[in-house]
Amino acid sequence: MKHKTGSFAVAASEYAQDDSWQQPRTYKFSMNPMPALIILLLGKMMSSHHQASMLSTMIHSQWGSMFMGFALARGLTYVIMYIAPPTSHLPSRPPTEIITSFCLVAGGITFMVSNKDTVAALEWYGLDAMFTFTVTMGLTALLLAWATVVIAIKGWALRVEGRSLYAKSRAGVLA
Repeated sequence: MKHKTGSFAVAASEYAQDDSWQQPRTYKFSMNPMPALIILLLGKMMSSHHQASMLSTMIHSQWGSMFMGFALARGLTYVIMYIAPPTSHLPSRPPTEIITSFCLVAGGITFMVSNKDTVAALEWYGLDAMFTFTVTMGLTALLLAWATVVIAIKGWALRVEGRSLYAKSRAGVLA
């Protein structure tokens, strides 16, 4: 009995060394295209359906286009991740994820601007869809830059706190 168990362990270790029995590299991340596909279709529908005014139709077209931009950038992320899967256990994303974030935030803000009362106010003051698009892009850039600064400050604070805790632990009883 011991001989058979030992030979089984040797055979199992031989399979473990064989590359054909290893998990494919692309299994290391989840590639679910359904959310991107659904948002792509939502963006296409919202950018092409009729509204009460031309301004409202143009604003809907803007946020629909931003959602479609998200879906295309997410598709590029999947292609990049398929070609070169992550090799580290640390979190990392390709640069296309910056575009996906920007498109979702900008599309969401533009969606909030596309309500009936805001569109009526824009029409009253004679503002066009490019005004809302420009303001939304600027606000989105400002919000994402602010989030980056806040995360950088958090990283700096954690690093400084880690150094001071290390120094206190090294100081001994006198600290």
